[in-house]
Amino acid sequence: MNIQASTANQIFRNFSLNHAKSVQGQGSADSVRLGSSSEREDYIVMPPKGSGLFKSEVNAKSQVEAVGAEVSQELGLVNGYVATLSSKQAADLEKRGFRVVPDKVQNFLPPSHDELDLETEEEEVAAKPEAGKEKPQEPVKPYTPRPEMTAPRFDSEMTRKYTGKGVTIAVMDTGVHPHPDFQGRLLGQVDFVQGLPMAYDDNGHGTHVSGCAAGDGTMSEGIHKGMAHEANIIGVKVLSGEGSGRNSDIIKGLQWCIENREELGIKVINMSLGGPSSKDWENDPINQAVKAAYEAGIVVMAAAGNEGPNRKTVGSPGNSPHAITVGAADDKETPDPSDDTMAEFSSRGPTKDGRLKPDIVAPGEHIFAALAPSTDKMNSGLKNGILHKALAGLDEMPYETLSKLPNETFQAMGLSGRTIAKLKEDENTAQAEFNRLLAATTRTELHESMAYQALPGTSMATPVAAGLVAALFEANPDLSPDQVREILTSSADKLPGKWGPNSQGAGMIDPDQALTQALGTTGKLADFVAAHAPQEEPAKEEAAKA
Repeated sequence: MNIQASTANQIFRNFSLNHAKSVQGQGSADSVRLGSSSEREDYIVMPPKGSGLFKSEVNAKSQVEAVGAEVSQELGLVNGYVATLSSKQAADLEKRGFRVVPDKVQNFLPPSHDELDLETEEEEVAAKPEAGKEKPQEPVKPYTPRPEMTAPRFDSEMTRKYTGKGVTIAVMDTGVHPHPDFQGRLLGQVDFVQGLPMAYDDNGHGTHVSGCAAGDGTMSEGIHKGMAHEANIIGVKVLSGEGSGRNSDIIKGLQWCIENREELGIKVINMSLGGPSSKDWENDPINQAVKAAYEAGIVVMAAAGNEGPNRKTVGSPGNSPHAITVGAADDKETPDPSDDTMAEFSSRGPTKDGRLKPDIVAPGEHIFAALAPSTDKMNSGLKNGILHKALAGLDEMPYETLSKLPNETFQAMGLSGRTIAKLKEDENTAQAEFNRLLAATTRTELHESMAYQALPGTSMATPVAAGLVAALFEANPDLSPDQVREILTSSADKLPGKWGPNSQGAGMIDPDQALTQALGTTGKLADFVAAHAPQEEPAKEEAAKA
Protein backbone atom coordinates (compact mmCIF):
# COMPACT_ATOMS: atom_id res chain seq x y z
CA MET A 1 0.00 0.00 0.00
CA ASN A 2 1.43 3.38 -1.03
CA ILE A 3 0.60 5.79 1.76
CA GLN A 4 0.31 9.42 0.72
CA ALA A 5 2.20 11.68 3.11
CA SER A 6 -0.47 14.36 2.86
CA THR A 7 -3.18 11.91 3.95
CA ALA A 8 -1.14 10.75 6.93
CA ASN A 9 -0.27 14.31 7.93
CA GLN A 10 -3.94 15.32 7.82
CA ILE A 11 -4.97 12.38 10.00
CA PHE A 12 -2.36 13.22 12.65
CA ARG A 13 -3.15 16.95 12.48
CA ASN A 14 -6.85 16.34 13.03
CA PHE A 15 -6.14 14.02 15.96
CA SER A 16 -3.82 16.52 17.64
CA LEU A 17 -6.30 19.36 17.35
CA ASN A 18 -9.18 17.29 18.72
CA HIS A 19 -7.29 15.42 21.41
CA ALA A 20 -5.52 18.48 22.81
CA LYS A 21 -8.96 19.85 23.72
CA SER A 22 -9.98 16.48 25.14
CA VAL A 23 -6.87 16.23 27.34
CA GLN A 24 -7.41 19.76 28.68
CA GLY A 25 -11.05 19.06 29.39
CA GLN A 26 -10.30 15.71 31.00
CA GLY A 27 -7.67 17.30 33.24
CA SER A 28 -10.20 19.80 34.51
CA ALA A 29 -12.77 17.09 35.08
CA ASP A 30 -10.23 15.01 37.02
CA SER A 31 -9.47 17.98 39.26
CA VAL A 32 -13.13 18.59 39.98
CA ARG A 33 -13.80 14.93 40.78
CA LEU A 34 -10.74 14.57 42.98
CA GLY A 35 -11.58 17.76 44.82
CA SER A 36 -15.24 16.92 45.33
CA SER A 37 -14.87 13.43 46.78
CA SER A 38 -11.78 11.47 47.60
CA GLU A 39 -13.86 8.29 47.68
CA ARG A 40 -14.95 8.44 44.02
CA GLU A 41 -12.70 7.04 41.32
CA ASP A 42 -12.80 6.39 37.59
CA TYR A 43 -13.92 2.97 36.40
CA ILE A 44 -14.54 1.33 33.05
CA VAL A 45 -18.06 -0.10 33.01
CA MET A 46 -18.92 -2.80 30.48
CA PRO A 47 -22.19 -4.71 30.07
CA PRO A 48 -22.68 -8.26 31.35
CA LYS A 49 -21.03 -10.93 29.19
CA GLY A 50 -23.15 -11.84 26.20
CA SER A 51 -25.41 -8.83 26.67
CA GLY A 52 -26.41 -6.56 23.81
CA LEU A 53 -27.49 -3.92 26.28
CA PHE A 54 -24.91 -1.27 25.40
CA LYS A 55 -24.74 -2.14 21.71
CA SER A 56 -28.38 -1.18 21.29
CA GLU A 57 -27.72 2.18 22.99
CA VAL A 58 -31.23 1.95 24.45
CA ASN A 59 -31.02 3.37 27.96
CA ALA A 60 -27.33 2.39 27.99
CA LYS A 61 -25.97 5.50 29.64
CA SER A 62 -28.95 5.74 31.99
CA GLN A 63 -28.30 2.19 33.24
CA VAL A 64 -24.92 3.36 34.56
CA GLU A 65 -26.11 6.75 35.76
CA ALA A 66 -28.98 5.13 37.64
CA VAL A 67 -26.61 4.26 40.50
CA GLY A 68 -25.37 7.87 40.70
CA ALA A 69 -22.36 7.50 38.40
CA GLU A 70 -20.92 10.40 36.42
CA VAL A 71 -20.26 9.19 32.87
CA SER A 72 -17.35 11.10 31.32
CA GLN A 73 -16.37 9.12 28.21
CA GLU A 74 -17.80 6.53 25.87
CA LEU A 75 -15.58 3.57 24.92
CA GLY A 76 -17.35 2.27 21.86
CA LEU A 77 -14.72 -0.37 21.15
CA VAL A 78 -15.67 -2.30 24.31
CA ASN A 79 -19.31 -1.12 24.36
CA GLY A 80 -18.69 0.63 27.66
CA TYR A 81 -18.06 3.90 29.46
CA VAL A 82 -15.60 5.61 31.74
CA ALA A 83 -17.60 6.59 34.82
CA THR A 84 -16.79 8.09 38.19
CA LEU A 85 -18.09 5.87 40.97
CA SER A 86 -17.85 5.31 44.68
CA SER A 87 -16.84 1.82 45.80
CA LYS A 88 -20.47 1.19 46.78
CA GLN A 89 -21.76 2.24 43.37
CA ALA A 90 -19.18 0.01 41.68
CA ALA A 91 -20.31 -2.90 43.84
CA ASP A 92 -23.97 -2.21 42.98
CA LEU A 93 -23.21 -2.37 39.25
CA GLU A 94 -21.24 -5.60 39.70
CA LYS A 95 -24.21 -7.16 41.51
CA ARG A 96 -26.30 -6.39 38.43
CA GLY A 97 -23.81 -8.29 36.29
CA PHE A 98 -21.88 -5.32 34.89
CA ARG A 99 -18.13 -5.69 34.46
CA VAL A 100 -16.46 -2.89 36.42
CA VAL A 101 -12.70 -2.29 36.22
CA PRO A 102 -10.71 0.55 37.87
CA ASP A 103 -9.31 3.09 35.42
CA LYS A 104 -6.61 4.50 37.65
CA VAL A 105 -3.14 5.50 36.48
CA GLN A 106 -0.85 2.48 36.82
CA ASN A 107 2.50 1.25 35.56
CA PHE A 108 2.33 -0.73 32.32
CA LEU A 109 6.03 -1.29 31.68
CA PRO A 110 7.64 -4.50 32.94
CA PRO A 111 10.19 -4.31 35.76
CA SER A 112 13.85 -3.74 34.93
CA HIS A 113 16.16 -6.71 35.45
CA ASP A 114 19.64 -5.25 35.85
CA GLU A 115 20.32 -7.47 38.90
CA LEU A 116 22.91 -5.07 40.28
CA ASP A 117 21.86 -5.34 43.93
CA LEU A 118 22.99 -1.83 44.81
CA GLU A 119 23.04 -0.36 48.28
CA THR A 120 19.78 0.61 49.98
CA GLU A 121 19.28 2.64 53.11
CA GLU A 122 17.97 -0.34 55.04
CA GLU A 123 20.98 -2.57 54.41
CA GLU A 124 23.94 -2.97 56.73
CA VAL A 125 27.29 -2.73 54.97
CA ALA A 126 28.57 -5.68 56.96
CA ALA A 127 25.65 -7.89 55.88
CA LYS A 128 26.53 -11.53 55.56
CA PRO A 129 25.96 -13.66 52.44
CA GLU A 130 22.56 -15.28 52.14
CA ALA A 131 22.33 -18.30 54.38
CA GLY A 132 21.55 -21.68 52.91
CA LYS A 133 22.99 -20.97 49.47
CA GLU A 134 25.63 -23.42 48.31
CA LYS A 135 29.00 -22.02 47.40
CA PRO A 136 30.46 -22.89 44.00
CA GLN A 137 32.65 -25.99 44.46
CA GLU A 138 34.52 -25.94 41.15
CA PRO A 139 36.84 -23.01 40.31
CA VAL A 140 34.74 -20.27 38.72
CA LYS A 141 35.98 -19.15 35.32
CA PRO A 142 36.64 -15.44 34.76
CA TYR A 143 33.93 -13.32 33.15
CA THR A 144 33.59 -13.71 29.38
CA PRO A 145 31.91 -10.85 27.48
CA ARG A 146 29.08 -11.65 25.10
CA PRO A 147 30.11 -12.03 21.45
CA GLU A 148 29.88 -8.88 19.36
CA MET A 149 27.31 -9.03 16.60
CA THR A 150 28.80 -8.84 13.11
CA ALA A 151 25.58 -9.32 11.13
CA PRO A 152 21.86 -8.71 11.72
CA ARG A 153 19.87 -11.45 13.44
CA PHE A 154 18.21 -13.92 11.06
CA ASP A 155 20.17 -12.59 8.08
CA SER A 156 19.37 -14.57 4.93
CA GLU A 157 18.41 -14.12 1.30
CA MET A 158 14.74 -14.48 2.25
CA THR A 159 14.83 -11.90 5.08
CA ARG A 160 16.74 -9.47 2.86
CA LYS A 161 14.00 -9.75 0.23
CA TYR A 162 10.99 -9.28 2.53
CA THR A 163 11.51 -6.32 4.84
CA GLY A 164 8.01 -5.02 5.58
CA LYS A 165 7.72 -2.66 2.60
CA GLY A 166 4.25 -1.10 2.42
CA VAL A 167 3.23 -2.37 5.87
CA THR A 168 2.67 -0.13 8.91
CA ILE A 169 3.43 -1.19 12.47
CA ALA A 170 1.62 0.77 15.19
CA VAL A 171 3.74 0.88 18.36
CA MET A 172 1.57 1.38 21.45
CA ASP A 173 4.06 2.58 24.01
CA THR A 174 5.77 5.68 25.45
CA GLY A 175 6.15 7.32 22.04
CA VAL A 176 8.77 7.25 19.29
CA HIS A 177 11.77 9.56 19.00
CA PRO A 178 12.57 10.63 15.38
CA HIS A 179 15.73 8.51 15.24
CA PRO A 180 17.87 8.44 12.05
CA ASP A 181 17.04 4.74 11.69
CA PHE A 182 13.38 5.68 11.04
CA GLN A 183 14.10 8.39 8.45
CA GLY A 184 11.20 8.77 6.03
CA ARG A 185 9.19 5.92 7.62
CA LEU A 186 7.94 7.39 10.90
CA LEU A 187 4.54 8.52 9.65
CA GLY A 188 3.65 10.38 12.83
CA GLN A 189 2.41 9.97 16.37
CA VAL A 190 -0.89 10.23 18.20
CA ASP A 191 -0.54 11.27 21.84
CA PHE A 192 -3.21 10.10 24.28
CA VAL A 193 -1.18 11.34 27.26
CA GLN A 194 -0.46 15.02 26.61
CA GLY A 195 -2.00 15.57 23.19
CA LEU A 196 1.20 17.02 21.71
CA PRO A 197 1.28 17.28 17.90
CA MET A 198 4.69 15.69 17.35
CA ALA A 199 6.65 12.48 17.65
CA TYR A 200 8.59 12.25 20.93
CA ASP A 201 9.51 9.73 23.60
CA ASP A 202 10.14 10.94 27.15
CA ASN A 203 11.00 7.43 28.38
CA GLY A 204 12.97 5.68 25.63
CA HIS A 205 11.08 2.38 25.79
CA GLY A 206 8.88 3.02 22.74
CA THR A 207 11.82 4.16 20.60
CA HIS A 208 13.82 1.04 21.45
CA VAL A 209 10.81 -1.16 20.72
CA SER A 210 10.32 0.55 17.35
CA GLY A 211 13.97 -0.03 16.52
CA CYS A 212 13.72 -3.73 17.39
CA ALA A 213 10.92 -4.06 14.85
CA ALA A 214 11.77 -1.61 12.11
CA GLY A 215 15.06 0.25 12.64
CA ASP A 216 17.20 0.17 9.49
CA GLY A 217 20.63 0.20 11.17
CA THR A 218 21.71 3.46 9.56
CA MET A 219 23.87 4.39 12.55
CA SER A 220 25.48 0.93 12.88
CA GLU A 221 26.36 0.13 9.27
CA GLY A 222 23.29 -2.09 9.04
CA ILE A 223 24.13 -4.39 11.98
CA HIS A 224 21.44 -3.36 14.47
CA LYS A 225 18.34 -3.36 12.31
CA GLY A 226 14.91 -4.86 12.69
CA MET A 227 13.42 -7.50 10.42
CA ALA A 228 10.95 -4.95 9.02
CA HIS A 229 13.51 -2.22 8.32
CA GLU A 230 11.50 -0.89 5.39
CA ALA A 231 8.14 -0.89 7.16
CA ASN A 232 6.37 2.29 8.25
CA ILE A 233 6.01 3.13 11.93
CA ILE A 234 3.32 5.00 13.86
CA GLY A 235 3.78 6.01 17.45
CA VAL A 236 0.65 5.54 19.57
CA LYS A 237 1.62 7.18 22.84
CA VAL A 238 -0.53 5.74 25.62
CA LEU A 239 2.11 5.74 28.39
CA SER A 240 3.83 8.62 30.16
CA GLY A 241 7.54 9.16 30.62
CA GLU A 242 7.27 7.08 33.80
CA GLY A 243 5.66 4.19 31.90
CA SER A 244 2.25 4.73 33.46
CA GLY A 245 -1.14 5.11 31.86
CA ARG A 246 -4.83 4.27 32.01
CA ASN A 247 -6.74 1.32 30.62
CA SER A 248 -9.06 3.75 28.85
CA ASP A 249 -6.20 5.42 26.95
CA ILE A 250 -4.90 2.06 25.75
CA ILE A 251 -8.42 1.18 24.57
CA LYS A 252 -8.70 4.51 22.76
CA GLY A 253 -5.32 3.89 21.15
CA LEU A 254 -6.49 0.53 19.85
CA GLN A 255 -9.70 2.08 18.58
CA TRP A 256 -7.72 4.77 16.72
CA CYS A 257 -5.62 2.06 15.04
CA ILE A 258 -8.71 0.18 13.93
CA GLU A 259 -10.39 3.32 12.58
CA ASN A 260 -7.30 4.36 10.58
CA ARG A 261 -6.02 0.96 9.50
CA GLU A 262 -7.05 1.31 5.86
CA GLU A 263 -5.72 4.84 5.29
CA LEU A 264 -2.41 4.20 7.06
CA GLY A 265 -1.85 0.55 6.18
CA ILE A 266 -1.82 -0.63 9.81
CA LYS A 267 -1.49 -4.42 9.75
CA VAL A 268 0.41 -4.98 13.01
CA ILE A 269 0.04 -3.52 16.51
CA ASN A 270 2.92 -4.01 18.93
CA MET A 271 2.02 -3.96 22.64
CA SER A 272 5.22 -4.24 24.69
CA LEU A 273 3.30 -3.30 27.80
CA GLY A 274 1.20 -5.04 30.38
CA GLY A 275 -0.57 -5.08 33.68
CA PRO A 276 -1.96 -7.72 36.03
CA SER A 277 -4.15 -10.32 34.38
CA SER A 278 -7.49 -11.56 35.67
CA LYS A 279 -8.76 -15.12 35.77
CA ASP A 280 -11.37 -14.33 33.14
CA TRP A 281 -9.95 -12.49 30.13
CA GLU A 282 -13.47 -11.51 29.05
CA ASN A 283 -13.73 -9.22 32.07
CA ASP A 284 -10.58 -7.35 31.00
CA PRO A 285 -11.43 -4.25 28.92
CA ILE A 286 -8.02 -4.18 27.20
CA ASN A 287 -8.46 -7.80 26.18
CA GLN A 288 -11.85 -6.90 24.76
CA ALA A 289 -10.24 -4.11 22.73
CA VAL A 290 -7.52 -6.50 21.50
CA LYS A 291 -10.29 -8.84 20.36
CA ALA A 292 -11.86 -5.99 18.36
CA ALA A 293 -8.52 -5.27 16.64
CA TYR A 294 -8.13 -8.97 15.83
CA GLU A 295 -11.64 -9.11 14.36
CA ALA A 296 -10.78 -6.11 12.20
CA GLY A 297 -7.94 -8.13 10.66
CA ILE A 298 -5.03 -6.58 12.59
CA VAL A 299 -2.39 -8.82 14.16
CA VAL A 300 -1.75 -7.82 17.79
CA MET A 301 1.65 -8.81 19.20
CA ALA A 302 1.81 -8.73 23.01
CA ALA A 303 4.69 -9.16 25.45
CA ALA A 304 4.46 -12.07 27.87
CA GLY A 305 6.01 -10.01 30.68
CA ASN A 306 9.19 -10.09 32.76
CA GLU A 307 7.92 -11.90 35.86
CA GLY A 308 9.53 -15.29 35.17
CA PRO A 309 10.55 -17.92 35.81
CA ASN A 310 7.50 -18.53 38.02
CA ARG A 311 4.40 -20.10 36.46
CA LYS A 312 1.19 -18.18 35.72
CA THR A 313 2.99 -14.84 35.42
CA VAL A 314 1.84 -13.80 31.92
CA GLY A 315 0.17 -10.39 32.22
CA SER A 316 -2.53 -8.59 30.27
CA PRO A 317 -2.88 -8.26 27.29
CA GLY A 318 -0.42 -11.15 26.90
CA ASN A 319 -3.10 -13.45 28.32
CA SER A 320 -5.51 -12.58 25.50
CA PRO A 321 -6.45 -15.50 23.23
CA HIS A 322 -6.60 -12.99 20.37
CA ALA A 323 -3.04 -11.67 20.78
CA ILE A 324 0.09 -13.49 19.66
CA THR A 325 2.08 -13.53 22.89
CA VAL A 326 5.87 -13.44 22.75
CA GLY A 327 8.33 -14.66 25.36
CA ALA A 328 12.05 -13.91 25.46
CA ALA A 329 14.88 -16.26 24.57
CA ASP A 330 18.62 -15.65 24.75
CA ASP A 331 20.38 -16.39 21.46
CA LYS A 332 23.77 -15.45 22.97
CA GLU A 333 24.19 -13.18 19.92
CA THR A 334 25.40 -16.08 17.82
CA PRO A 335 23.84 -17.55 14.65
CA ASP A 336 24.14 -21.03 16.15
CA PRO A 337 20.74 -22.15 17.51
CA SER A 338 22.31 -24.88 19.64
CA ASP A 339 23.24 -22.33 22.34
CA ASP A 340 19.78 -20.72 22.50
CA THR A 341 17.98 -20.85 25.81
CA MET A 342 15.05 -19.25 27.63
CA ALA A 343 15.63 -15.90 29.32
CA GLU A 344 15.06 -16.48 33.01
CA PHE A 345 12.97 -13.32 33.41
CA SER A 346 10.49 -14.24 30.65
CA SER A 347 7.01 -14.79 32.11
CA ARG A 348 5.63 -18.30 32.00
CA GLY A 349 2.17 -19.69 31.46
CA PRO A 350 -0.34 -21.03 31.73
CA THR A 351 -2.76 -18.13 31.98
CA LYS A 352 -4.83 -17.89 35.13
CA ASP A 353 -7.68 -19.64 33.33
CA GLY A 354 -5.42 -22.49 32.23
CA ARG A 355 -4.55 -21.65 28.59
CA LEU A 356 -1.07 -22.18 27.13
CA LYS A 357 1.02 -19.03 26.79
CA PRO A 358 3.29 -17.65 25.39
CA ASP A 359 2.70 -18.57 21.76
CA ILE A 360 6.31 -18.18 20.56
CA VAL A 361 9.65 -16.77 21.72
CA ALA A 362 12.13 -14.43 20.03
CA PRO A 363 15.53 -13.02 21.02
CA GLY A 364 15.05 -10.73 24.03
CA GLU A 365 18.37 -10.55 25.87
CA HIS A 366 20.91 -7.76 25.22
CA ILE A 367 19.07 -6.42 22.16
CA PHE A 368 20.67 -3.32 20.63
CA ALA A 369 18.14 -0.91 19.12
CA ALA A 370 17.42 2.79 18.68
CA LEU A 371 18.20 5.07 21.63
CA ALA A 372 16.08 8.09 22.58
CA PRO A 373 18.47 10.76 23.96
CA SER A 374 18.21 12.45 27.35
CA THR A 375 16.08 9.73 28.93
CA ASP A 376 16.44 7.71 32.13
CA LYS A 377 17.34 4.68 30.02
CA MET A 378 20.26 6.52 28.44
CA ASN A 379 21.40 7.74 31.86
CA SER A 380 21.19 4.19 33.18
CA GLY A 381 23.39 3.01 30.33
CA LEU A 382 25.98 5.70 31.03
CA LYS A 383 26.01 4.90 34.76
CA ASN A 384 26.30 1.16 34.20
CA GLY A 385 29.06 1.68 31.66
CA ILE A 386 31.17 3.52 34.23
CA LEU A 387 30.41 0.91 36.88
CA HIS A 388 31.33 -1.90 34.48
CA LYS A 389 34.78 -0.45 33.88
CA ALA A 390 35.35 -0.01 37.62
CA LEU A 391 34.25 -3.59 38.35
CA ALA A 392 36.45 -4.94 35.56
CA GLY A 393 39.42 -3.19 37.14
CA LEU A 394 38.70 -4.76 40.53
CA ASP A 395 38.18 -8.16 38.92
CA GLU A 396 41.75 -8.05 37.57
CA MET A 397 43.20 -7.55 41.06
CA PRO A 398 44.74 -10.49 42.91
CA TYR A 399 42.18 -11.74 45.41
CA GLU A 400 44.55 -11.12 48.33
CA THR A 401 44.69 -7.44 47.41
CA LEU A 402 40.95 -7.21 46.74
CA SER A 403 39.99 -8.74 50.08
CA LYS A 404 41.97 -6.07 51.95
CA LEU A 405 40.29 -3.09 50.26
CA PRO A 406 38.20 -1.03 52.69
CA ASN A 407 34.42 -1.38 52.44
CA GLU A 408 34.24 2.30 51.57
CA THR A 409 35.80 1.52 48.17
CA PHE A 410 32.84 -0.69 47.28
CA GLN A 411 30.28 1.56 48.94
CA ALA A 412 31.39 4.44 46.72
CA MET A 413 30.40 2.30 43.74
CA GLY A 414 26.92 1.80 45.21
CA LEU A 415 27.33 -1.89 45.95
CA SER A 416 25.20 -3.41 48.69
CA GLY A 417 26.48 -4.85 51.94
CA ARG A 418 25.45 -8.31 50.77
CA THR A 419 27.49 -7.93 47.57
CA ILE A 420 30.53 -6.60 49.44
CA ALA A 421 30.43 -9.58 51.77
CA LYS A 422 30.40 -11.96 48.81
CA LEU A 423 33.34 -10.21 47.19
CA LYS A 424 35.34 -10.71 50.37
CA GLU A 425 34.17 -14.19 51.36
CA ASP A 426 36.60 -16.26 49.27
CA GLU A 427 38.14 -16.18 45.82
CA ASN A 428 35.62 -18.48 44.18
CA THR A 429 32.59 -16.65 45.59
CA ALA A 430 34.14 -13.32 44.62
CA GLN A 431 34.66 -14.43 41.01
CA ALA A 432 31.06 -15.67 40.76
CA GLU A 433 29.83 -12.32 42.08
CA PHE A 434 32.04 -10.37 39.68
CA ASN A 435 30.70 -12.43 36.78
CA ARG A 436 27.13 -11.62 37.81
CA LEU A 437 27.83 -7.90 38.21
CA LEU A 438 29.81 -7.58 34.98
CA ALA A 439 27.04 -9.31 33.03
CA ALA A 440 24.35 -7.15 34.66
CA THR A 441 26.16 -3.88 33.87
CA THR A 442 26.22 -4.72 30.16
CA ARG A 443 22.47 -5.34 29.96
CA THR A 444 21.83 -1.63 29.31
CA GLU A 445 25.08 -1.11 27.39
CA LEU A 446 25.37 1.92 25.09
CA HIS A 447 26.68 1.47 21.55
CA GLU A 448 29.86 3.34 20.66
CA SER A 449 27.84 5.52 18.28
CA MET A 450 25.58 6.60 21.18
CA ALA A 451 22.68 5.91 18.80
CA TYR A 452 21.76 2.49 20.21
CA GLN A 453 21.35 0.82 23.57
CA ALA A 454 21.13 -2.81 24.62
CA LEU A 455 18.08 -3.72 26.69
CA PRO A 456 16.64 -7.03 27.90
CA GLY A 457 12.99 -8.00 28.07
CA THR A 458 9.97 -9.54 26.42
CA SER A 459 9.36 -5.92 25.40
CA MET A 460 12.28 -6.40 22.99
CA ALA A 461 11.40 -9.92 21.89
CA THR A 462 7.87 -8.88 20.93
CA PRO A 463 8.82 -6.28 18.28
CA VAL A 464 11.47 -8.63 16.88
CA ALA A 465 8.57 -11.00 16.15
CA ALA A 466 6.32 -8.10 15.06
CA GLY A 467 8.93 -7.19 12.46
CA LEU A 468 8.70 -10.71 11.10
CA VAL A 469 4.91 -10.39 10.90
CA ALA A 470 5.27 -7.20 8.85
CA ALA A 471 7.59 -9.11 6.50
CA LEU A 472 4.98 -11.88 6.23
CA PHE A 473 2.38 -9.29 5.19
CA GLU A 474 4.70 -7.95 2.52
CA ALA A 475 5.10 -11.50 1.21
CA ASN A 476 1.35 -12.16 1.41
CA PRO A 477 -0.90 -9.15 2.20
CA ASP A 478 -4.03 -11.31 2.34
CA LEU A 479 -3.12 -13.34 5.42
CA SER A 480 -5.67 -13.36 8.24
CA PRO A 481 -4.61 -13.04 11.91
CA ASP A 482 -5.35 -16.75 12.40
CA GLN A 483 -3.17 -17.66 9.43
CA VAL A 484 -0.31 -15.52 10.77
CA ARG A 485 -0.53 -17.28 14.14
CA GLU A 486 -0.52 -20.69 12.46
CA ILE A 487 2.50 -19.79 10.31
CA LEU A 488 4.51 -18.46 13.24
CA THR A 489 3.79 -21.39 15.53
CA SER A 490 4.08 -24.20 12.97
CA SER A 491 7.39 -22.86 11.63
CA ALA A 492 8.98 -22.20 15.05
CA ASP A 493 11.96 -24.24 16.28
CA LYS A 494 12.02 -25.84 19.71
CA LEU A 495 14.76 -24.52 21.96
CA PRO A 496 17.47 -26.95 23.06
CA GLY A 497 16.80 -28.44 26.48
CA LYS A 498 13.64 -29.35 28.34
CA TRP A 499 11.62 -26.15 27.98
CA GLY A 500 7.88 -26.78 28.08
CA PRO A 501 5.15 -25.05 26.06
CA ASN A 502 4.36 -22.70 28.95
CA SER A 503 7.93 -21.41 28.73
CA GLN A 504 8.72 -21.31 25.01
CA GLY A 505 5.30 -21.78 23.43
CA ALA A 506 5.86 -23.32 19.99
CA GLY A 507 9.54 -22.28 20.11
CA MET A 508 11.89 -19.71 18.57
CA ILE A 509 10.68 -17.87 15.48
CA ASP A 510 12.13 -19.15 12.20
CA PRO A 511 11.85 -16.32 9.65
CA ASP A 512 12.92 -18.34 6.60
CA GLN A 513 10.40 -21.09 7.26
CA ALA A 514 7.67 -18.60 8.15
CA LEU A 515 8.19 -16.58 4.97
CA THR A 516 8.25 -19.74 2.88
CA GLN A 517 4.92 -20.83 4.38
CA ALA A 518 3.42 -17.36 3.90
CA LEU A 519 4.31 -17.40 0.20
CA GLY A 520 2.63 -20.79 -0.19
CA THR A 521 -0.56 -19.89 1.70
CA THR A 522 -3.79 -18.69 0.12
CA GLY A 523 -4.74 -15.63 2.13
CA LYS A 524 -8.20 -15.49 3.69
CA LEU A 525 -8.22 -11.98 5.17
CA ALA A 526 -11.37 -10.80 3.37
CA ASP A 527 -13.34 -13.86 4.47
CA PHE A 528 -12.00 -13.51 8.03
CA VAL A 529 -13.02 -9.86 8.36
CA ALA A 530 -16.43 -10.53 6.82
CA ALA A 531 -17.03 -13.39 9.25
CA HIS A 532 -16.21 -11.14 12.22
CA ALA A 533 -18.07 -8.05 11.03
CA PRO A 534 -20.60 -6.69 13.54
CA GLN A 535 -24.10 -8.02 12.94
CA GLU A 536 -27.02 -5.64 12.65
CA GLU A 537 -28.99 -5.55 15.87
CA PRO A 538 -32.68 -6.39 15.42
CA ALA A 539 -35.09 -3.67 16.42
CA LYS A 540 -36.02 -3.89 20.07
CA GLU A 541 -39.68 -4.23 20.94
CA GLU A 542 -39.25 -1.87 23.87
CA ALA A 543 -37.87 0.78 21.56
CA ALA A 544 -41.07 0.63 19.58
CA LYS A 545 -43.11 0.99 22.75
CA ALA A 546 -41.20 4.09 23.87
